[in-house]
Amino acid sequence: MMIRICLLLLLALGTLNLTAQRNTNAALAESNYSRLFEARYVQKPPQYPFGADSCRRFYYAAFGGFDSVLSKVIEQGDTAKYIRVYFSFIVDRNGSPYEGRFERIAGTPYARGESARTIKYFSEDRKYYDKLIAAMVAKMPFWKPALQNGIPVDCRVDDFLQFWVGINPPSY
Repeated sequence: MMIRICLLLLLALGTLNLTAQRNTNAALAESNYSRLFEARYVQKPPQYPFGADSCRRFYYAAFGGFDSVLSKVIEQGDTAKYIRVYFSFIVDRNGSPYEGRFERIAGTPYARGESARTIKYFSEDRKYYDKLIAAMVAKMPFWKPALQNGIPVDCRVDDFLQFWVGINPPSY
């Protein structure tokens, strides 16, 4: 009789230990996926529902600052180059974009490449462009969320829109 009680007690303690370990692993996994991921480092980045070209067209249609960027660039004599407006936003695990932020405005002679140099005279207009980017992101449709190990996660997307300021863009 005493042996049965001891065996049942050991069995119950072992079951409690496994349950506690499972709960700890689940909490650890939940905390691992509840952080904010970067789009370029996540296994499957968020996707605009209508494709990359439509995403670019949306940026051009919804960004309300082309006239101010263009007039300031021409006023400063920065022509014959590509102008890039860099921004970021978060796509949450449900696919909703929010928290649009203006990062910088840069110029580059090349349509492709990462060698864009920040244009300093836009720094005093940061709040103005921040509002424009926030308004653009607020108009965005839902995205397909980012996936990490098959689990939807919150993800920061860094992107830019680019346009040529000059007479004819170079053909490389």
